[in-house]
Amino acid sequence: MIDGIDGSGKSTVMSAWKKYLLDQDKNIFDLKNYLKEKDRYPEAHELSNYDIICSAEPTYTGVGKVIREELINTTTSYPPKSIAEAFSLDRLVLYTKIIIPLLKNNKIIIQDRGVSSSLAYQPLTNQEVTTDFVANLPGNKLALENRPDYLILVDCDAQVSFDRLHSRTDKQDNAIFERIEFLEKLTARYLDKDYQKLFTNKGTKILHLNGNEKIDIMNEQAVSLLKTILK
Repeated sequence: MIDGIDGSGKSTVMSAWKKYLLDQDKNIFDLKNYLKEKDRYPEAHELSNYDIICSAEPTYTGVGKVIREELINTTTSYPPKSIAEAFSLDRLVLYTKIIIPLLKNNKIIIQDRGVSSSLAYQPLTNQEVTTDFVANLPGNKLALENRPDYLILVDCDAQVSFDRLHSRTDKQDNAIFERIEFLEKLTARYLDKDYQKLFTNKGTKILHLNGNEKIDIMNEQAVSLLKTILK
């Protein structure tokens, strides 16, 4: 699982990983693109011939689509608890239909965001949305029971991320999480030891990438890290 604040470079890392894996003749299934195109989940058995599955959260179908198009838009004002519950429900479906069956078949799954995102973002949105509340929502609880082997955090200065977000023309979803004040709080949250213990206490290894680097250097470091994980 790879995570970090918006604009930290997760998409850059994912692209570098996919290119490297394809160059190694790995058969990759891009669940994110599939959901975008089909607006439905594949059956888990349809993925049996793939070496690696790349996923992203929230998803691009069902509840995930509603989250992306409606719930996290700055022009709306849905209750923070309801948003947290929606993320959990989207995750519950993803893990039940795809992630857990694939893990049982020893597939390698690379996730762009996940329960790590909910545990970082959502407690910052409202005092009623505590870490315990988020962690015990059904989809989140299931994801933590099937915690990632590795959580790669892309560390990036909030101002760098903010500048990147506001220079992009390919992503104008008006998300509520892209304000500089929120990004600053979120940066501290990802580095917080208590946050990281939510995963390390369950056996997840946390690794870091420098998201402030130039793209070519970041790509090189990302691929080197992936090689270490997969060897």
